[in-house]
Amino acid sequence: MKKEKLQARKEKLERINRKLKRKKFTAILLALFTLGVNAFAWFVFSTQVGAEVHGSVASWDIELTNANNQLVNNVLIEVNMKPGMPDFSQTYQIHNQGEVDATFTYEVESLSILGRNITLTGINDLDDYLENYYPFSITISSNKSVISSLDTASFTVTVEWDFEDSTKYHALNNVYDFDPGFTYYQLSNGNYVEFNATSSNYLLNRGSLYLQRDDADTYFGSNCKAYENTSNEACLQIGIALAVQQKQDSQGT
Repeated sequence: MKKEKLQARKEKLERINRKLKRKKFTAILLALFTLGVNAFAWFVFSTQVGAEVHGSVASWDIELTNANNQLVNNVLIEVNMKPGMPDFSQTYQIHNQGEVDATFTYEVESLSILGRNITLTGINDLDDYLENYYPFSITISSNKSVISSLDTASFTVTVEWDFEDSTKYHALNNVYDFDPGFTYYQLSNGNYVEFNATSSNYLLNRGSLYLQRDDADTYFGSNCKAYENTSNEACLQIGIALAVQQKQDSQGT
Protein backbone atom coordinates (compact mmCIF):
# COMPACT_ATOMS: atom_id res chain seq x y z
CA MET A 1 0.00 0.00 0.00
CA LYS A 2 2.83 2.35 0.86
CA LYS A 3 4.49 1.69 -2.49
CA GLU A 4 1.23 2.40 -4.31
CA LYS A 5 0.86 5.75 -2.53
CA LEU A 6 4.43 6.67 -3.34
CA GLN A 7 3.91 5.72 -6.99
CA ALA A 8 0.70 7.75 -7.18
CA ARG A 9 2.45 10.71 -5.62
CA LYS A 10 5.32 10.42 -8.06
CA GLU A 11 2.97 10.32 -11.04
CA LYS A 12 1.10 13.37 -9.72
CA LEU A 13 4.38 15.33 -9.39
CA GLU A 14 5.38 14.35 -12.92
CA ARG A 15 2.02 15.58 -14.24
CA ILE A 16 2.47 18.90 -12.42
CA ASN A 17 6.00 19.26 -13.81
CA ARG A 18 4.79 18.58 -17.35
CA LYS A 19 2.07 21.22 -16.97
CA LEU A 20 4.57 23.74 -15.66
CA LYS A 21 6.92 23.06 -18.54
CA ARG A 22 4.10 23.53 -21.04
CA LYS A 23 3.06 26.80 -19.42
CA LYS A 24 6.66 28.03 -19.39
CA PHE A 25 7.10 27.10 -23.04
CA THR A 26 3.84 28.85 -23.96
CA ALA A 27 4.90 31.95 -22.02
CA ILE A 28 8.22 32.03 -23.88
CA LEU A 29 6.44 31.73 -27.23
CA LEU A 30 4.04 34.54 -26.32
CA ALA A 31 6.95 36.73 -25.20
CA LEU A 32 8.80 36.11 -28.45
CA PHE A 33 5.68 36.79 -30.51
CA THR A 34 5.05 40.04 -28.63
CA LEU A 35 8.66 41.09 -29.14
CA GLY A 36 8.44 40.27 -32.82
CA VAL A 37 5.28 42.34 -33.23
CA ASN A 38 6.42 45.38 -31.30
CA ALA A 39 10.09 45.55 -32.20
CA PHE A 40 9.46 46.44 -35.85
CA ALA A 41 6.35 48.06 -37.24
CA TRP A 42 6.33 48.82 -40.92
CA PHE A 43 4.30 49.47 -44.01
CA VAL A 44 5.13 49.68 -47.67
CA PHE A 45 3.51 52.24 -49.95
CA SER A 46 4.23 51.88 -53.66
CA THR A 47 3.17 54.69 -55.90
CA GLN A 48 3.33 55.11 -59.63
CA VAL A 49 2.95 58.63 -60.92
CA GLY A 50 0.28 58.39 -63.56
CA ALA A 51 -0.76 54.79 -62.94
CA GLU A 52 -2.81 52.79 -60.49
CA VAL A 53 -0.92 51.75 -57.40
CA HIS A 54 -1.70 49.47 -54.52
CA GLY A 55 -0.27 50.58 -51.19
CA SER A 56 -0.66 48.47 -48.09
CA VAL A 57 -0.48 49.38 -44.43
CA ALA A 58 0.33 46.80 -41.76
CA SER A 59 1.48 48.24 -38.48
CA TRP A 60 0.90 48.87 -34.82
CA ASP A 61 -1.22 52.04 -34.74
CA ILE A 62 0.23 53.60 -37.89
CA GLU A 63 -2.22 55.13 -40.38
CA LEU A 64 -1.67 56.49 -43.87
CA THR A 65 -4.13 59.12 -45.12
CA ASN A 66 -4.41 61.18 -48.29
CA ALA A 67 -4.91 64.93 -48.73
CA ASN A 68 -8.63 64.55 -47.99
CA ASN A 69 -7.83 62.94 -44.63
CA GLN A 70 -9.18 59.61 -45.86
CA LEU A 71 -7.58 56.34 -44.78
CA VAL A 72 -6.00 54.75 -47.83
CA ASN A 73 -4.77 51.32 -48.75
CA ASN A 74 -5.13 51.75 -52.50
CA VAL A 75 -3.88 54.94 -54.11
CA LEU A 76 -4.51 56.22 -57.63
CA ILE A 77 -2.28 59.04 -58.88
CA GLU A 78 -2.57 60.37 -62.43
CA VAL A 79 -0.35 62.92 -64.14
CA ASN A 80 -0.68 64.11 -67.74
CA MET A 81 3.00 64.33 -68.66
CA LYS A 82 3.76 67.15 -71.08
CA PRO A 83 6.04 70.21 -71.19
CA GLY A 84 4.63 73.20 -69.33
CA MET A 85 2.10 71.08 -67.45
CA PRO A 86 0.66 72.40 -64.15
CA ASP A 87 2.73 71.32 -61.18
CA PHE A 88 1.62 68.01 -59.75
CA SER A 89 1.77 67.49 -55.99
CA GLN A 90 0.36 64.76 -53.79
CA THR A 91 0.77 64.66 -50.00
CA TYR A 92 0.19 61.78 -47.59
CA GLN A 93 0.06 61.83 -43.81
CA ILE A 94 1.61 59.15 -41.60
CA HIS A 95 -0.07 59.11 -38.19
CA ASN A 96 1.66 57.52 -35.21
CA GLN A 97 -1.20 56.61 -32.88
CA GLY A 98 0.94 54.42 -30.66
CA GLU A 99 2.60 55.20 -27.35
CA VAL A 100 6.15 54.89 -28.72
CA ASP A 101 8.01 57.36 -30.96
CA ALA A 102 8.71 56.09 -34.46
CA THR A 103 11.31 56.71 -37.15
CA PHE A 104 10.11 57.31 -40.71
CA THR A 105 12.16 56.62 -43.83
CA TYR A 106 11.44 56.21 -47.53
CA GLU A 107 13.30 54.82 -50.52
CA VAL A 108 12.77 55.20 -54.26
CA GLU A 109 12.75 51.60 -55.43
CA SER A 110 11.98 52.02 -59.12
CA LEU A 111 11.79 54.66 -61.84
CA SER A 112 10.26 53.97 -65.24
CA ILE A 113 10.10 56.47 -68.11
CA LEU A 114 8.47 55.64 -71.44
CA GLY A 115 8.14 52.06 -70.21
CA ARG A 116 11.88 51.70 -69.65
CA ASN A 117 13.29 51.00 -66.21
CA ILE A 118 16.04 53.36 -65.05
CA THR A 119 18.87 51.80 -63.07
CA LEU A 120 19.12 53.70 -59.77
CA THR A 121 21.99 51.77 -58.22
CA GLY A 122 25.25 53.67 -58.29
CA ILE A 123 23.62 57.12 -58.26
CA ASN A 124 25.37 59.03 -55.49
CA ASP A 125 22.76 61.76 -55.00
CA LEU A 126 19.37 60.40 -56.01
CA ASP A 127 17.48 63.53 -54.93
CA ASP A 128 19.63 65.69 -57.22
CA TYR A 129 19.24 63.16 -60.03
CA LEU A 130 15.44 63.20 -59.82
CA GLU A 131 15.28 66.98 -59.60
CA ASN A 132 17.78 67.94 -62.31
CA TYR A 133 18.62 65.08 -64.67
CA TYR A 134 15.49 65.33 -66.85
CA PRO A 135 13.58 68.35 -68.17
CA PHE A 136 10.87 67.50 -65.66
CA SER A 137 11.71 67.69 -61.96
CA ILE A 138 10.70 65.05 -59.41
CA THR A 139 10.86 66.07 -55.76
CA ILE A 140 10.23 63.64 -52.91
CA SER A 141 10.29 64.92 -49.35
CA SER A 142 9.13 64.43 -45.79
CA ASN A 143 8.77 67.08 -43.09
CA LYS A 144 10.23 64.89 -40.33
CA SER A 145 12.14 61.67 -39.80
CA VAL A 146 10.96 61.04 -36.23
CA ILE A 147 7.24 60.83 -35.51
CA SER A 148 6.47 61.31 -31.83
CA SER A 149 3.66 59.42 -30.17
CA LEU A 150 0.28 60.75 -31.42
CA ASP A 151 2.09 62.96 -33.94
CA THR A 152 1.94 63.09 -37.75
CA ALA A 153 4.51 63.28 -40.56
CA SER A 154 3.87 64.49 -44.09
CA PHE A 155 5.22 62.80 -47.21
CA THR A 156 4.98 64.63 -50.55
CA VAL A 157 5.68 63.76 -54.18
CA THR A 158 5.92 66.68 -56.61
CA VAL A 159 6.44 66.66 -60.39
CA GLU A 160 7.18 69.92 -62.26
CA TRP A 161 7.86 70.46 -65.95
CA ASP A 162 8.74 74.01 -66.95
CA PHE A 163 8.88 74.57 -70.70
CA GLU A 164 12.02 75.33 -72.75
CA ASP A 165 14.72 76.52 -70.40
CA SER A 166 17.58 76.61 -72.92
CA THR A 167 20.25 77.27 -70.28
CA LYS A 168 20.46 73.59 -69.34
CA TYR A 169 21.71 70.44 -70.99
CA HIS A 170 20.49 66.97 -70.18
CA ALA A 171 22.63 63.84 -70.27
CA LEU A 172 21.31 60.93 -72.28
CA ASN A 173 20.66 57.41 -71.01
CA ASN A 174 18.80 54.34 -72.24
CA VAL A 175 15.51 56.28 -72.39
CA TYR A 176 16.70 58.23 -75.42
CA ASP A 177 16.57 56.76 -78.93
CA PHE A 178 18.44 58.31 -81.82
CA ASP A 179 16.65 61.14 -83.63
CA PRO A 180 18.48 62.77 -86.58
CA GLY A 181 16.46 65.94 -86.07
CA PHE A 182 18.33 66.84 -82.87
CA THR A 183 21.79 68.28 -82.33
CA TYR A 184 23.83 66.24 -79.85
CA TYR A 185 26.65 67.48 -77.65
CA GLN A 186 29.57 66.12 -75.67
CA LEU A 187 31.12 67.78 -72.62
CA SER A 188 34.75 68.73 -73.20
CA ASN A 189 36.81 70.81 -70.75
CA GLY A 190 33.65 72.28 -69.25
CA ASN A 191 32.12 73.19 -72.62
CA TYR A 192 29.35 71.51 -74.58
CA VAL A 193 30.55 70.87 -78.14
CA GLU A 194 28.55 69.49 -81.04
CA PHE A 195 28.93 65.80 -81.79
CA ASN A 196 28.15 64.29 -85.20
CA ALA A 197 25.80 61.56 -84.04
CA THR A 198 24.65 58.98 -86.58
CA SER A 199 22.47 55.89 -86.40
CA SER A 200 25.61 53.74 -86.47
CA ASN A 201 27.63 55.50 -83.73
CA TYR A 202 24.81 56.68 -81.49
CA LEU A 203 24.48 53.70 -79.15
CA LEU A 204 28.24 53.49 -78.68
CA ASN A 205 28.42 57.15 -77.60
CA ARG A 206 25.01 57.68 -75.99
CA GLY A 207 26.41 57.58 -72.45
CA SER A 208 28.49 60.70 -73.12
CA LEU A 209 25.94 62.69 -75.14
CA TYR A 210 23.69 65.61 -74.15
CA LEU A 211 20.65 67.43 -75.51
CA GLN A 212 19.81 71.09 -75.03
CA ARG A 213 16.86 71.71 -72.74
CA ASP A 214 14.39 72.66 -75.49
CA ASP A 215 15.28 69.55 -77.50
CA ALA A 216 14.90 67.41 -74.39
CA ASP A 217 11.46 68.97 -73.83
CA THR A 218 10.49 68.17 -77.41
CA TYR A 219 11.81 64.61 -77.18
CA PHE A 220 9.97 63.72 -73.99
CA GLY A 221 6.83 65.67 -74.86
CA SER A 222 6.26 63.91 -78.17
CA ASN A 223 7.37 60.49 -76.97
CA CYS A 224 5.34 60.64 -73.74
CA LYS A 225 2.22 61.47 -75.73
CA ALA A 226 2.83 58.64 -78.18
CA TYR A 227 3.64 56.15 -75.39
CA GLU A 228 0.54 57.00 -73.35
CA ASN A 229 -1.68 56.75 -76.44
CA THR A 230 -0.34 53.37 -77.55
CA SER A 231 0.20 51.68 -74.18
CA ASN A 232 -2.53 53.32 -72.05
CA GLU A 233 0.11 53.58 -69.31
CA ALA A 234 1.75 56.57 -67.69
CA CYS A 235 4.91 57.96 -69.24
CA LEU A 236 6.47 58.40 -65.79
CA GLN A 237 6.18 55.80 -63.04
CA ILE A 238 7.83 55.93 -59.63
CA GLY A 239 7.92 53.15 -57.05
CA ILE A 240 8.48 54.31 -53.45
CA ALA A 241 8.75 52.22 -50.29
CA LEU A 242 7.97 53.83 -46.92
CA ALA A 243 8.98 52.33 -43.58
CA VAL A 244 7.99 53.18 -40.02
CA GLN A 245 9.88 51.61 -37.12
CA GLN A 246 9.60 51.98 -33.37
CA LYS A 247 12.28 54.32 -32.09
CA GLN A 248 14.50 52.76 -29.45
CA ASP A 249 16.07 54.85 -26.70
CA SER A 250 19.81 55.01 -26.02
CA GLN A 251 19.57 51.93 -23.78
CA GLY A 252 17.96 49.92 -26.57
CA THR A 253 14.65 49.35 -24.79
